[in-house]
Amino acid sequence: MVAVIPKSDREIIQRELIAQSLSKIFLLSGLNKKQITQIASISKILKPKKKETIFQEGDEYKGFYCIAEGIIKIFRLTKEGKERIIHILHSNETFAEVPLLENYNKIMNNEAKYPANAMNICEGTRLIFIPAKEFIEVLRMYPEMCFGLFTVLSKKLRMMQEQIVNVKSRDVTGRLVNYLLSEYETKKAIEGCKNIKHSNTFQLSVSKIDLASYIGATLETLSRTFKKLQNEKLIKIWGKNITIIDYNGLKKLI
Repeated sequence: MVAVIPKSDREIIQRELIAQSLSKIFLLSGLNKKQITQIASISKILKPKKKETIFQEGDEYKGFYCIAEGIIKIFRLTKEGKERIIHILHSNETFAEVPLLENYNKIMNNEAKYPANAMNICEGTRLIFIPAKEFIEVLRMYPEMCFGLFTVLSKKLRMMQEQIVNVKSRDVTGRLVNYLLSEYETKKAIEGCKNIKHSNTFQLSVSKIDLASYIGATLETLSRTFKKLQNEKLIKIWGKNITIIDYNGLKKLI
């Protein structure tokens, strides 16, 4: 006979699991355990399917999301209906938090809107949804939490400013190499945490069409740039698998 876990116990277990995931989120890294637990109590876990839309530009703003596991793309559509990718986000990152900070009055009056589209692009994604109004109420109850958030947000703003400067000063090759090395370093860090033997091979987490859009290039230019890097024996490519052959050589390109 299978033991049935009481509903109250299941809720406690889920809240603890959510709190564990939230403690790894950069945006919330300035908060203590008690504050994280308070946010976990108003949050819920979502498991979107691959290619499922999380929200669309213009939808009523309900709250923001933390990626416990998975990959989310944030994009807008041009007048011609073409996707323009703004961000590709991975585990432990957040999205849709900006309207929460910009439109307090609009949120309370149900007038705030999502400024872009969000879509899940991989299998096994787990999101934590934090509702905006409830989050604001938590901040009202524990105003000291604001200082922790402000500290992290200022760091994030500085990082984004540096990223914008770096991207603007790079050509397509530099932008592609920067993306590849970022993916490689992320895989290396995950393997280190899991005690997995490290290899120089990783798999692209996005399609080449999405990658081209993300770095601001055409698919043809992306293909030529990949071929150039391979011909120069900096990387090796087969399908979506990339092997880093000359790490230092790639670093010199950015």
